[in-house]
Amino acid sequence: MTFEEYRSELYKLPFGKILPNAIYVYRSDDEVLGVKLYALVQKIELKYETNESFNLLKFRTDELKISLLSYPDFLTDPHPVLVKSLTVDLVTGKGRWVQYDKNPNPPILHRKETFISKDHECYEEFSKLTKAEEEAGLLEDKSRMGFKLNWLSILDKKGYCHKKHKLKLKKGTSESSNGECAKTSIERHKTAIARYELSKPIKCLLEQNLLRTNDDFFDYGCGLGTDIKGLTSLGYNAVGWDPVHSPDSLKNQSDIVNLGFVLNVIEDPAERVQTLIDAHKLSKKLLIVSTLTKRGDEDLKWKPYKDGVLTSRNTFQKYFEQSEIHQFIEDVLDTTAVPICLGIFVVFREVKDQQDFLSARSRRDLDWNQIKIRLGLGKPKISAEARRRQFYEDHREIFDDFWNVILLLGRFPREGEFSKNQDLKDLIRSPKLALKLLL
Repeated sequence: MTFEEYRSELYKLPFGKILPNAIYVYRSDDEVLGVKLYALVQKIELKYETNESFNLLKFRTDELKISLLSYPDFLTDPHPVLVKSLTVDLVTGKGRWVQYDKNPNPPILHRKETFISKDHECYEEFSKLTKAEEEAGLLEDKSRMGFKLNWLSILDKKGYCHKKHKLKLKKGTSESSNGECAKTSIERHKTAIARYELSKPIKCLLEQNLLRTNDDFFDYGCGLGTDIKGLTSLGYNAVGWDPVHSPDSLKNQSDIVNLGFVLNVIEDPAERVQTLIDAHKLSKKLLIVSTLTKRGDEDLKWKPYKDGVLTSRNTFQKYFEQSEIHQFIEDVLDTTAVPICLGIFVVFREVKDQQDFLSARSRRDLDWNQIKIRLGLGKPKISAEARRRQFYEDHREIFDDFWNVILLLGRFPREGEFSKNQDLKDLIRSPKLALKLLL
């Protein structure tokens, strides 16, 4: 099936919730999908051995992707929670599983009547709830209400609650839905560190030729501003904002927006959603998002706190799994996030730009030591770091192949998944040492 045929079949669907780049359909009767779409879904179910708990289908209208979503309480909960999902790229045939059972702020549904036929027995009940929520002004901020904690916060501020599928005014006062009895004071400002070179996300932008001299650049959460100073010295139009270090700066719409290592220091899952949405709204061409990723025993070093840890400096850190941050970006922005490095993703505004990038993906070789000297950000270290870099350059092909496999899988390759595994072991003894060197 071609992309044009696929889109044609989608627009034949008799009902479904239509968004700018997707159509959602509740599976009350698979016959409404038509022969071709149903055949596609059946192939996915057979290959990945799914079951009847996947009761919602998401068809992307801008790409050949289908997601099977599990909302077990769709009929009984006014705003059911997503429990697990399977997203399949119909071009590559690859699927990505995600579990939400341990997620403190999972996606939820609104306007449930749009997912079902008008003949469905629950249609009238769902419609009445939506109308009541509209009249109460609860559905105005569409971008933030699609996650559990954000939605509970909206309800709490407006003074409402639900009794089954009916909206009720709460009596008396109550604690915040997502608050804690004793809040810990997190010192976020301590996470901004002094650096003497451009950050890894900015290096990736330059190496992959995604940032050009005629592009406006905005750093959302710029910290001490090292990247802004560096890019300005290289001739780029770069500005930034930071709630602590540059609070008076304007949040400008720009071609390229960087959200670099910000989400991982925010202890409130609902605020993470809001921050990602705000940063994305500012990007005209591309948003680059980076977070710290799990490497091993990070969770054992520090005191557990919410879905992350408290460090010895009283700062919060969340170490994401590669697949976890990937899915988080796509869930919040309802678009495709492209991995360009471990923990680093880009989100294109235009699908054409994304496709052009993927089809002509190339990396520029840049001498970062010379750039550091040129920027006056500090003298390059000549010691163990230089020796490691030279070792990498001498064996670059095998290291790059290893890195690309890890990036694709989001984990260490298992037996048979990396053809040069023995060569790598002969070179550096173990894959863990190789990853350490690359990082």
